Amino acid sequence: SKARVSADLAMTQVEDAPALPPPPPPARRLDVADSEGIADLVEDGPGRALLKSRDFPELQGLGVSPSEIKLVLFDAYSVDSFVGCLAAREAARLAGRGERSVHYEGVDRATTVEDLSIDVRGQVVAMVGVCWSLEAMHDLVAECDLLFILETHESVALELEQFIYPNVVPIVDPQMSAASLAWNFFHPGTSVPPLVRMLEDAELGRRALRDMAAFARGCEAALDFEPLFGGIRHDDVAFERLSLLLDDGRATIQRAVEQGRSAESEEQVACQEAAGRITLRTLRAFPAYLCSTAEVSAHHGAVAELLVAQLAARAGESYHSRAVAMAYEVRNGRVRVTLRSLPGGADVAEVASTYAGFGRRSRAFFTLTAEEWEELWLEPATLLWDVAVGSPQCLPLRRGEQVTIVHSGERFPDSPADEWSWGYKTQDPLVEGWIPTLAHTLFLATRSVPAPGVGVMPLEEGDLLVAYGQRGEFVWGAPLAGNNGAASRAWYPRSEGLLQPVGASHVREWLVARA
Repeated sequence: SKARVSADLAMTQVEDAPALPPPPPPARRLDVADSEGIADLVEDGPGRALLKSRDFPELQGLGVSPSEIKLVLFDAYSVDSFVGCLAAREAARLAGRGERSVHYEGVDRATTVEDLSIDVRGQVVAMVGVCWSLEAMHDLVAECDLLFILETHESVALELEQFIYPNVVPIVDPQMSAASLAWNFFHPGTSVPPLVRMLEDAELGRRALRDMAAFARGCEAALDFEPLFGGIRHDDVAFERLSLLLDDGRATIQRAVEQGRSAESEEQVACQEAAGRITLRTLRAFPAYLCSTAEVSAHHGAVAELLVAQLAARAGESYHSRAVAMAYEVRNGRVRVTLRSLPGGADVAEVASTYAGFGRRSRAFFTLTAEEWEELWLEPATLLWDVAVGSPQCLPLRRGEQVTIVHSGERFPDSPADEWSWGYKTQDPLVEGWIPTLAHTLFLATRSVPAPGVGVMPLEEGDLLVAYGQRGEFVWGAPLAGNNGAASRAWYPRSEGLLQPVGASHVREWLVARA
């Protein structure tokens, strides 16, 4: 029929027509600075777009709301986390539920469910800006009814990817601070207080708001925050004081900025003093990173930022991805470490996570005991004999010099019998290269063996041996009892387990004794 032909023709024309482009995105997007009335606090430039508020699709179909949370856990060391806890407390007060119905408790990364002052069985729990080890989290989830995790640290986000339970609701947003995220969560549809936004900018280190350098320097003194461990009452003086500071947010911001400006010269002195006593070291777990470390008592973040910038400038562009700074403070037998790296450089969040800490790629922290701190580092080895330059990549060293070994046991086709180590001069860490592994390895005989054949010497249990070369199951060396000269050198057996390396500290003691 004509109608059928017309329809077919129309369909053919539609199919032959070029595809229309998709509609453009909406021209208007939420401007957080305008909607929250803080446009005057924002620096001109792209930083304005970094301010963020969000909804929570994670709650859809859950059947449980934030108002049913009965226990809020926060990081006892973190102002950001405690402000997030205050958001929960204020929500309970405004809802008329009575703050007494909610329990608040300051914890740290090492806390477990057994350490809590309240029984969590059957409770709805929120962790705000804090997370435990996965093992401890498993125990918590096994007891509580539901667990909300409000986190913003990139290192924790990676850990939570493998933490999947039906009664766990992870809410992770690295573009926000824990306090701002908690304010959106517990106070939907309301503005985040200006002071919280300033604290967020300082926490993220992004400098999107005005006077941020001065504010970051002075906010600790302005807030006068002290670590809050254990359970705290809903009417605790710390809550009341922080609530007043938020209510008077603009004045609090101004006081922090003024105090920060006053403390600028003090910060500069602290940075200069720290730069004069740095130690360059290498972590056992991250041998590719070169760490500039300094002990400080204040201005930890500023000192660490200066140290990593100086290290990168001194070492050159090739070290930008390897440079790490650690400003640490020892207090009551524990070491609190602030880490910094260059933008796009070393991932210090991964470093912090390894030692039960938190962080973002270029800003992180962790805490451990003084004994654990000393165990983090590669121990310098002492050269047992002179190493001559054999190639441009060979590191020339004299007997008695110290070298930090980053990698050892490497073999090359042109000398397959020899093992090589890569390291740097401990006194000049930017001078690095290959050295023979035997040059820094002192061997201890673990048992007595007779001479296995002509031209091979016997060994007595406890003998110390300096080796200069190796072939198969034999080493060319000299016992320490000899004069360590060419005349005392001979072949010695090296069957499996017979010769064991001696610790670097024992080698240094031996050299000092013979000096």
